[in-house]
Amino acid sequence: MYGAIDNEISPSPTIGETPTEFKVYRRRWLYLICICLANMSNAILWINFASIANLAKNYFNVSYGDINWLSLIFMVVCSIFTLPSTWAIDRFGIRFGILTGVWLNLTGACFRVISTWGFVSIKSRYSIVFIGQFICAFAQTFTLFIPAKFSFSWFPESQRTLATSLCFAANFFGVFVGTVLPPIIVSHEDKIPLLLYLSLIPAFLAAVLSLTVRSSQPPTPSCLSSLDVKSPYKFVFKKLLTSKSYLILFFTVGFGLSNNNTLSTLLQQIMCPFGYNDIAVGLCIGCFIIFGLIGCIVMGIIADKTKKLEELTKILYSFGVISLICIGLFIINEVKSYGLYIVFAIAGLTNAPVLPLSLDLSIETTHPVPEATVSGIFLVASQLGSIIAIIILPSFTRSPSAHQMSIQQCEAEDMKLNDIRDYSIPVYILAVISVILVICFISFFHCEYRRQKKDEMEHNAISINTDPELT
Repeated sequence: MYGAIDNEISPSPTIGETPTEFKVYRRRWLYLICICLANMSNAILWINFASIANLAKNYFNVSYGDINWLSLIFMVVCSIFTLPSTWAIDRFGIRFGILTGVWLNLTGACFRVISTWGFVSIKSRYSIVFIGQFICAFAQTFTLFIPAKFSFSWFPESQRTLATSLCFAANFFGVFVGTVLPPIIVSHEDKIPLLLYLSLIPAFLAAVLSLTVRSSQPPTPSCLSSLDVKSPYKFVFKKLLTSKSYLILFFTVGFGLSNNNTLSTLLQQIMCPFGYNDIAVGLCIGCFIIFGLIGCIVMGIIADKTKKLEELTKILYSFGVISLICIGLFIINEVKSYGLYIVFAIAGLTNAPVLPLSLDLSIETTHPVPEATVSGIFLVASQLGSIIAIIILPSFTRSPSAHQMSIQQCEAEDMKLNDIRDYSIPVYILAVISVILVICFISFFHCEYRRQKKDEMEHNAISINTDPELT
């Protein structure tokens, strides 16, 4: 069949050999809260220097480039350590992945706090906080790749996509908190220690909650497809490279999602020459994130109800690309701020759910390849795309026009250093690439729904019950 991995997989036991009843356990929601809190915390730690870069630069006595690396290190580490981390999750189990991720996250957050202690010299502050960011970035390679595997193992098919979407909604909420609260908390650079202490709280709560996670798998399987014997790890890459569906998804949606990260990272630099101040930029990001959070939850419910993962992803991806193009055109043509808020909200509503939906699609089309590895490799595409775009796109910028210089709302220091650039051409490049990718995805991607077919067999013969006890 189209996009099938191969027929060398070991099948699950037949219906007659399986239990007559599959159970799901209420404690799955407690574990899900732990994973959501870990992802929210990690997102806060990733982004909370971005909106106060000028104050952070002064506090740590470094350049803007050094502050940018406190966020960029997450993308670099994710690209390098994805394979070892996903192998460890698939080899040692979900519990190992959760505990490793949340406690590494807490350790990194503690290093960030230590950088503010009195015995640390000003020259050493940045080195210590960078070590903390590196550890948090390594933690992300566990917390970010667990949701799809966890939801498959612990949730019935009627809640699977919703569970995955909730984890990424929590990540979006973390980005929102990490972007909006720092400027409120840090009115002066001396307040940065307070910010780092407050950022430690979610990481600590996630670590404490992780102690309730007692096992990687539920006592009884949640569905028939979870009984399928996983492909040996040494054959994983061969199977992924021979799956046409997975490769199309990887190159069209995986790399396409990097445009969200790229646009978010460069947004202030893109918007300020066209007369938009930092408040407008912050509100645009806020609209994208809040509606993205809503979109993840709503579309996760719809996907679970309809089972139309492919169709829903194609529709949302198409509208998401259109909205991103509108964002670029609106900025370049200096549309009023309220118009941008609306289009950013639409972009969040349509773009954000594409990530959890496409992760589920990648697992559907490659089942029974280990889920953490499948989702981890898929997410590497967006990280690599972001790194490449953030490094290369500035070279296509040009000097601002006289009109732009008369309305610009950039930092005074940027003007002194001639760092104000016109990003019109990079915006057009992103638009063209996005259109090509979405056309290829719609035209060539078809999902076989390997998990769903197995689950349909289950519904013909057995039932799913919910354990009344949180055991």
